[in-house]
Amino acid sequence: MDMELLRGQAAAAFRDLDVPERVTLEALRELLEDDRGKNIVIREVKELARNQISGLWFSLPDTDLILHAETSSPLHREQIILHEFAHMALSHERLMDEEEHLATLLPDLSPSLVAKCLARCQRHTEPEIVAESLADLFADALARTRRAGRVEPRNFRGVFG
Repeated sequence: MDMELLRGQAAAAFRDLDVPERVTLEALRELLEDDRGKNIVIREVKELARNQISGLWFSLPDTDLILHAETSSPLHREQIILHEFAHMALSHERLMDEEEHLATLLPDLSPSLVAKCLARCQRHTEPEIVAESLADLFADALARTRRAGRVEPRNFRGVFG
């Protein structure tokens, strides 16, 4: 597996999305909604943590649905969401095969939809590595925005009192 090539794919997707210099999680969400032509709904699901799944993305006909595990860390929650945003930006819904035996996992959703999400649970596949690399680029952009908004003291007394 060529890690440089995979990171390059993530960087290309980041550039193609044209993420602004200063971006928030909400602005990134809106950018993806515009790009994909549908709303993104994000919901916390306590039961996910019990299954060692931190996040799932369902590409529904009119909505992108992100389900994430309960977490006490806002940054962990954000990283889970950014990872799912990355799958959207990379159009990873096209990569998954249909499987019929998954209907019992989430009975209100089609087996093929569940299969598409769970196929991504293998963390060391190329699509997962590219998605995590893109999520890291999104996180860096959010961190730069936060740092740019901070007012930091510029003198000794301001820092040490």
